[in-house]
Amino acid sequence: SAGGELSTMCPWADTMRFRYHWASPLHYANTPNVCNFKFSRDCHNSRGQQGMCVVGAINNYTDQLYTYGDSPKSSYNLTESLMFLAHFVGDVHQPLHVGYEEDEGGNTIMVRWYRRKANLHHVWDVSIIDTVMKDFYNKSLDTMVGALQTNLTEGWSDDVGHWENCANKEATC
Repeated sequence: SAGGELSTMCPWADTMRFRYHWASPLHYANTPNVCNFKFSRDCHNSRGQQGMCVVGAINNYTDQLYTYGDSPKSSYNLTESLMFLAHFVGDVHQPLHVGYEEDEGGNTIMVRWYRRKANLHHVWDVSIIDTVMKDFYNKSLDTMVGALQTNLTEGWSDDVGHWENCANKEATC
């Protein structure tokens, strides 16, 4: 049970990759070796089916939630739509989920995290969080989440003005 917390259901889409094989490419978007994303060029699965990437998934599941009820024949599962959407919004904010195809989302880039050798994707998804939780929050996920929530609503939110304007008066990139 999620206990009213959508965030506890966010990992669900990762577990569904093995049941819903078609959903695997929805977790990322591959770009050629250029620093931009173009939906028409980059959002497709290995068979070339358009819309089969994380950006297409966000669009699709958002649309399902917005338009549910417009037709009495709608067969969307709103629970799954919401859980997929919540997960994919997280995926698209993970820099390695939208990037060069050749590095496979950082899975082929080996790095050292302290004394351990691991791929960059694992370090980003797991090791950094585990290390911060251990070093700063006494291994308590609840304490870390509470601190993040406090910082987002009471601390860092005051910095938005600084994020929007560069010191040299140029637009934020």
